[in-house]
Amino acid sequence: MKLLLRHQALLFLAAAVVFLIQLGGPALFNHNEARVAACSAEMFRQGDWIVPRFNDELQAKTPILIHWCMLVMFRLFGVSEFSARITSAVLSVGTTLLTYHLGRKLYSPAIGFLAGLILCTCLLFSAVGRAATPDAVLVFFVTLAFTSYVWIVARQRGGSFSRARVLRARQAELEKTNAEAGSEPTPAPRTLLAQLVPDTWQLSVPLYVAMGSAVLASGPVGVVLPCVIIALFLLTSQRIEDLEQETLLPPQGPRWRRWLSTVAQVLRPRQILAVCRRMNLFVGLAIVTAIALPWSFLATVMTGGAWLQGYLQDHRVMAALTSQDGHSGFPLYQLYHIVVIHLGCFPWSVFLPVAVFRLWERLTEGAAWRDSDRLLACWTGVWFISFSLISTNLANDLLPLYPAVALILARYLDDWRCETGSIGVYSFQICCRAQWIAGAVLFLGLCFTAYLYFPTEQWVGLAGLVPVVGALAATKLVDQEQRDNSVRVLIATALLLTLLLIDLALPRLRPYQDSPVFVEDARRRAQSADVSIATFDYFEPSLVFYAGKKVRKLDSPRQVADFIASEPHAYVVARANRYNELRDVLMGNVRELTRHRNFLTGHDLILIGPF
Repeated sequence: MKLLLRHQALLFLAAAVVFLIQLGGPALFNHNEARVAACSAEMFRQGDWIVPRFNDELQAKTPILIHWCMLVMFRLFGVSEFSARITSAVLSVGTTLLTYHLGRKLYSPAIGFLAGLILCTCLLFSAVGRAATPDAVLVFFVTLAFTSYVWIVARQRGGSFSRARVLRARQAELEKTNAEAGSEPTPAPRTLLAQLVPDTWQLSVPLYVAMGSAVLASGPVGVVLPCVIIALFLLTSQRIEDLEQETLLPPQGPRWRRWLSTVAQVLRPRQILAVCRRMNLFVGLAIVTAIALPWSFLATVMTGGAWLQGYLQDHRVMAALTSQDGHSGFPLYQLYHIVVIHLGCFPWSVFLPVAVFRLWERLTEGAAWRDSDRLLACWTGVWFISFSLISTNLANDLLPLYPAVALILARYLDDWRCETGSIGVYSFQICCRAQWIAGAVLFLGLCFTAYLYFPTEQWVGLAGLVPVVGALAATKLVDQEQRDNSVRVLIATALLLTLLLIDLALPRLRPYQDSPVFVEDARRRAQSADVSIATFDYFEPSLVFYAGKKVRKLDSPRQVADFIASEPHAYVVARANRYNELRDVLMGNVRELTRHRNFLTGHDLILIGPF
């Protein structure tokens, strides 16, 4: 119990430092974060908890759960960047703790603790965990669903997820002892499939409640993929048991034929029906429907069917066929996602190829904790392949498999730490070399980016030297046969890198973010908070959040002139290279008030208003 409390306290402290420090420091970043926050702010001002709208337009594809959370935070703390992001931050801390408990039941407390630290220091997860987007909400509830499932199975197996083989051996020994003593035979051991599903439908309720919440967080993907992952895990487990009992024959022939035979043995129709029945799938779908359907029905009724029509057009059904929101597909989707997950999991991703290879070895060898390894393999494989097949590629699509990736990495590092002699030393040192090379590239990239866009923040390039120093120190400790200390150095390196890039560097970008600068200057000049903002040849969602009202999109210089003449405190944000064209139409009645470089682009923006 003391170890459990200490692990949770340390993980909570580390995650709180990563996700909560200077949470409201940077302004809202454009596109997704600003759009979601502005939509919630608009719902808050209108007192509407059902229909999400952005800039007075229906947002059919926006999940509602993140808006409900933001509405509560806005009521508690007011409308601000902090209150828009606090939901993601708190749930990311929760995901870190859930990953620890997952690892504790799947493997051991040490692996769970290391996995929690790895997860909260992956760069993409730590950044998204501080963003006002639905991604952290989805990751939390998907992780909660798998944690619920693992805890159900562990409860039925005496506290550990992968104890089936041990329990069977004990049962066989007990039967042998009873037979020798002339006692009555003990009941036959439960089948493997019976051990891996809830004994009663009541036990499966928390699992499907988590999935229903995931549907409110991101749509059908929140229930479809977790169910497919668990079903595939059960089907592969049943096939292994059938092979051991010789009710199935091992595939023979060329490799391609063995692969096809394996797939056919896993996807047997009778076994699929048995798995669906044992998973209490109909009960689960009823629970998910009861959670997700009422809001969908109300939104459809209140919008005259427009919400449902827009949802079917814009959500993942269409994303699988066409590109959405400008995020076009990549010709080699698998290669794209492999690159993305290595960038997102940095600095830990340098160990990912070796960790995956070791996972494959353990699966083929039937090593201890094989059930746990197989569940993680199904989790990562199904999620990765599913989003590799669609046309819209988003880096955040793979975030729900990050807890599984963290557990795979933690399992590898813990195994390597416990090994003796020269086992695994060469591969570990190769990974450390890859880390300091990547750190050197990061140092150069950060210096160049700061020189171009953030000239007063060039110190941020020093963050790239952290993984370089950490990798060199870890390699030195390995040469001295101090494996535990080398892993500790890697943890400290990841924490320091995350603090520098996420907690310290991002808040210092606020002066370079243009939307709050333009809105604050307009209010200062008008000496009123009630100003009207419009845009010409330019639009960013963050303007809507900071303006606190609808931002009109103007298409011609004539519309600009009419807008400024018709509103008492009217201001227009436009590209600087269109100012001469506007000046000819406005006839000197207005002028350029403020000029600011657009965030991360090469063009200037100007604020236009009356004298």
